[in-house]
Amino acid sequence: MQSNGPAIGTFIAAARARALPPEVLDAARLCLADWMGVAIGAADEPAGRIVRQTVAQWRSTGRASLLFGGTAAAPFAALANGTLAHCLDFDDTYVDAVTHTSAPVWAATLALGEETEASEATMLSAFVTGFEVAARVGHGLGQAATARGWHGTGVFGRIGAAAAAAALLGLDAERALHAVALAATQTSGLTASFGTMAKPFHAGKAAMDGVLSAQLAAGGFTGAVGILEPGAGLDNAVIQDGSLAITPIAFSDWRILRNSFKPYAACHLIHPSIDAAKVLLAEGLDLGAVRSVRADVGALAVKVTGGGDGHPATPLAGKFDLRYCVALALHGRDASAADFREPWTLEPAIAATASKIDVRHDPQMGFACATMAIETAAGAVSAFVPVAKGHPGNPMSWDDMDRKFGGLVAPALQNRTGAMLGHLRRFGDGGALAEVRGMLASLAG
Repeated sequence: MQSNGPAIGTFIAAARARALPPEVLDAARLCLADWMGVAIGAADEPAGRIVRQTVAQWRSTGRASLLFGGTAAAPFAALANGTLAHCLDFDDTYVDAVTHTSAPVWAATLALGEETEASEATMLSAFVTGFEVAARVGHGLGQAATARGWHGTGVFGRIGAAAAAAALLGLDAERALHAVALAATQTSGLTASFGTMAKPFHAGKAAMDGVLSAQLAAGGFTGAVGILEPGAGLDNAVIQDGSLAITPIAFSDWRILRNSFKPYAACHLIHPSIDAAKVLLAEGLDLGAVRSVRADVGALAVKVTGGGDGHPATPLAGKFDLRYCVALALHGRDASAADFREPWTLEPAIAATASKIDVRHDPQMGFACATMAIETAAGAVSAFVPVAKGHPGNPMSWDDMDRKFGGLVAPALQNRTGAMLGHLRRFGDGGALAEVRGMLASLAG
């Protein structure tokens, strides 16, 4: 088997000639629809607004669109749009790498695609290329890296953005590998930043650095091409005890078909518990009779989301507080973007329910499953969710995306929301991007 570097470089270099199966193209379009929906839905988020204002102050020259008005150089547009796409923490996740892949990879793809006047079909192929590279580099490392304090989106998403950008620039295998190596050496993003504006910034910066890395490589800039070999650089840095290494990489299947989408605007690790709470509520749970709630979840869910006390001080913190999100669900709330908005007020009834919730580690629970047991005045009830909604095995369909997209976009686009989703669903056939740009122009302010 050839080593990882040449395999990655060859895969990227072949992007323009690669014929993608219909189901892969459909998956890429679903990622784009999700990306656009969560980005538009984040229009009023302070993190996105501040980054957009900062990018505008740089007064760069370029053809890449900023989602809410103006254009910029491709790296800067990627920064602004990539940050927006992760502001709500409502974007997709490739679970095997614990990475929000579309946020940086689509941001990089669209920005550089516009800059180079690439066709929609070329952009789709570049996105898939970036997704597949990020998924393979992060495979098996994602959960361990997250447990050690790294945000996979800032690690593997950055590499995927560079791969997509290299494909758009038509780099040969050698220069494509240098682009990925340059992205890898810029690895960053700490889970200690979760619940703050810095988390969506990880996605935006990953998109920006991916574009920059490919542009530098196109000019002959070089990096450490062995950095993605097992035990040779990246893996030793993020997993310093040497317990795991990057696996040998082969492009024999399509990882994008195992992507996960979020029906709830909270950390993906909380979703199984939200589903379990909804099951019990639908079965007639009397909330007033609840004495205690126990959520049994996986180790990573405990580490990332189990530390909150159910009384978050900000909506961003609420997205990473398992007790709070479960309490929301038990009170019949959808855990949608509307439940995590400023101005922030902690509702006393929800806080009181959150105080009754105990979060425990169950080694039998993984990323997408959870068990919930509730003691009530009338007795005990429980629910087990083997696969949370949105994951492979329980996926979101286009009908599900229609509902999610509508909830995010309709407040801004109103009766044109369905038309935009229709354009995104046919992206790659030509003309869709121009229509979407026209709709976005009406949102500029």
